[in-house]
Amino acid sequence: MKLAIASDQPATAALLAEIAHLCAAHGAQWHPQLQVEVNEGAMRLLAPPETTGALISLPVELLLPIEAAQWSGSADALQLLQPPPAATAIQRELLQLHVELYNSTGKLHWWSSQHPARLVDGSANVAAALAPLKPGHGAKAERSAAEGFLATRSFSWRSDLEKDHRQPVLMPLIDLLNHHHQGAPFRISDGAMRIKAAQAGSRECFAHYGNRRDVLDLALHYGHCDHSTPFAHSAPLEITVEGVGTIRVEHQGQRAPLHPFDPPRVTLEPDGLRLSHLCCHQEHPERVQTMLKLALQGSLKRSGHDAIGARQLAQKGLNAIGEANLRLLDQLAAAAQSSLHPGAATLAAAAHRQALIIQAVLGA
Repeated sequence: MKLAIASDQPATAALLAEIAHLCAAHGAQWHPQLQVEVNEGAMRLLAPPETTGALISLPVELLLPIEAAQWSGSADALQLLQPPPAATAIQRELLQLHVELYNSTGKLHWWSSQHPARLVDGSANVAAALAPLKPGHGAKAERSAAEGFLATRSFSWRSDLEKDHRQPVLMPLIDLLNHHHQGAPFRISDGAMRIKAAQAGSRECFAHYGNRRDVLDLALHYGHCDHSTPFAHSAPLEITVEGVGTIRVEHQGQRAPLHPFDPPRVTLEPDGLRLSHLCCHQEHPERVQTMLKLALQGSLKRSGHDAIGARQLAQKGLNAIGEANLRLLDQLAAAAQSSLHPGAATLAAAAHRQALIIQAVLGA
């Protein structure tokens, strides 16, 4: 089964053709009109408008484990020193081809020199501005450039043989799908990873990378400002609002909602209100607005306010949460814009996009 490839780089086209040939020889299938486009190192998958049904089916044996692989310390080019011990022959061959593909398109060099997260790592000013919004960012164990880059390309998978352990894997061909909020989710069933065609109004086919990451998270992990994502997580906050009391929004941490519509746990406290998390969804602002107003009114009535006064003060509390978030996002955007790092514009744009969502929902 041949895959159509349009590339401005002959070497990249040859690598993609070899990857597709090996995948097809081991049971992979894709839509007959699927096309790969490569332009100045950027790769994407295209199909005729309004394509429906299955886009790619990839046997799980072709998912490429990268856990326990050994890499060189270069920040410019990937070099696989030792493949994972458990990798099969076909997985080792495909993994090496992916190394060559990423090198031919300059992926590791871009990650090392232009990714917004590298700006955070190298600028104390930007890191300090980000910390109140995303506590713990960058706190993971130190990784090599190769490991940091590959974390942005991998999928966490738990095989039937290792049900208690998830491992990162690369996804041949599926790896070329960019993210869009209306993209297709990854699905594994009957021994294959399958993804449906999802085009979001264009010829490009998209995947959906999951509901946990908001605009700022996506910029920090994948390196682009995603304008399709309609939700933004509140920063962890503790603010005192005159007449309302203290409002606390906890850090999501490992308790991040599986879906942005998941409501927070609300705790009424002697001096105010505590929320387990807060997610603002631009397309459904009424959900957060109603929940917050009811919670704040309950707290205020318990403090002796009548219904009318509680409603007025609840709106004040809702706006205060929004204003606190906007101040932090403005500080991050300003810190990023003061840098000459190539990733500064992306990080600032993500902060502005995040602010617009929160402003639309919380009316700040």
